[in-house]
Amino acid sequence: MMKAAVIGLGRFGSAVAVGLARGGAEVLAVDNNERLVEEVADEVSVAVSFDATDVANLKAYNVGAMDAVIVAMATNFEASVMVTMHCKTLGTRQVYAKALNAMQESVLRRVGADSVVKPEQDMGLRLADHLLHDRVVEFVQLPEGFALRRVNVPAAWDGKTLAELNLLGAKRLNLVQILRRNPAGTGQDAETRIPLPSGGEVLHAGDRIDVIGPDKAVHKLD
Repeated sequence: MMKAAVIGLGRFGSAVAVGLARGGAEVLAVDNNERLVEEVADEVSVAVSFDATDVANLKAYNVGAMDAVIVAMATNFEASVMVTMHCKTLGTRQVYAKALNAMQESVLRRVGADSVVKPEQDMGLRLADHLLHDRVVEFVQLPEGFALRRVNVPAAWDGKTLAELNLLGAKRLNLVQILRRNPAGTGQDAETRIPLPSGGEVLHAGDRIDVIGPDKAVHKLD
């Protein structure tokens, strides 16, 4: 089961927390505002009010062992930076941070954020793309029992080609895209996307992949 912490329970953070919980994740929801904590308490595993900039509080709730932490405190940017740094120092696998602009995104990536989300800008770009290209299908609903998920490349796959792994034949998995970290890149250039990779493409530790397949097979990758 995925374990995640959502720090900051405004509209964005609370939506993420509830969405993760309803999807089966074990969620720790955190905010200084007790009213916001109470609003999601019945939806998540643990909802608590504390100062997340105090690393002792994060340690007390074992945030370093989480699969992912979503830092949704963009209106208090200094706090967002501190929490992001603390989480990476404690060993959190993936830290997702909310930013309001490109400057904030750059700073958050510099202090360790693995991914930065700008909700309003991202939604605006999606709407523009939809209008320009007259998209008929906004999303794909997969058949029951199947899932589309972004996961880290398993250690056992490091250095192997897709042809060697034979994911479709051996595991009934379709690999849609590889996301490869670019150490020299920042912002949108921080990752290189390799869509529909060929059989000769080699996977590396640190890559992330988008895969479609049966629920059980996809969940095993987590």
